[in-house]
Amino acid sequence: MLFQRAIVLAALACASSTAWAEPVEIGCAKAGRADAARRPRLELPERKIVVDADPADWQGIQPTLVEGEKHLWFGQGMTRENWHGNRDLSYAWRAAWHGNKLYFLFEVNDDKVLAPTQPFSYLNDSIEIFLDYGNRGGERVKVMDGRADWFSKCDPKEMMGYEMHFLPTTPPRVYLDHRDKYATDKPHSEEFAKKWAGEAAVKKTATGYIMEIGFSVPGVALKPGKVMGLEVGVNDDDGQGRKSIMIWPATKTDFWLTMDEYGKIILTQGDRK
Repeated sequence: MLFQRAIVLAALACASSTAWAEPVEIGCAKAGRADAARRPRLELPERKIVVDADPADWQGIQPTLVEGEKHLWFGQGMTRENWHGNRDLSYAWRAAWHGNKLYFLFEVNDDKVLAPTQPFSYLNDSIEIFLDYGNRGGERVKVMDGRADWFSKCDPKEMMGYEMHFLPTTPPRVYLDHRDKYATDKPHSEEFAKKWAGEAAVKKTATGYIMEIGFSVPGVALKPGKVMGLEVGVNDDDGQGRKSIMIWPATKTDFWLTMDEYGKIILTQGDRK
């Protein structure tokens, strides 16, 4: 969550052997703004997944490779000089669905996977999922009471899209929204399991870690043909707080605030193996 991150940072200072390949895109769509980048559209197959941090269930599903400088987001103390190549930070991710649950697999290259010591989840090694579940675009949090600081209150009625954080701890810590300002010591893991039928598993590897995630979004029904907006990111902390974030799609906008440049995921019927 980057808006509050700017505030926090100012206050503080003031794997797997899977072969990765570029994804096959099934078309592009113009973003909500006329000058927005063209966004990738990815099909999600229907497949039952066991959430155990084992990529075996994902055979035949094309991974999306996220590497190189073009996927880095700069700002809030993060610069090109902080990133030391794909071994320092890069990843591949895959997604599928089954029943009313979405599933994600992240295979992360991170040469220093550290236990969380920073005060906020996003400043530690972590995975972020931004989901525009209604494919609306626009503001992710739509303020309804006129307040100037949207982050000062967390009202579920204002949530047009979700921002979720997952820490590669054992077990993984989960953060669902900004009600606790993403404080590292206040995870929402129990709520994730009970209200989202959420599951997460992590396994450390020689080059980083594997994270597997499954959940259902409360009140959202999944079916073939459903389209949603998606942005994913991986944060890297090498001991002094977050130094890099690598995102897909490779947008340069304030993606935690607006959903106009998210990629598109389309739920397809049946498996493809």
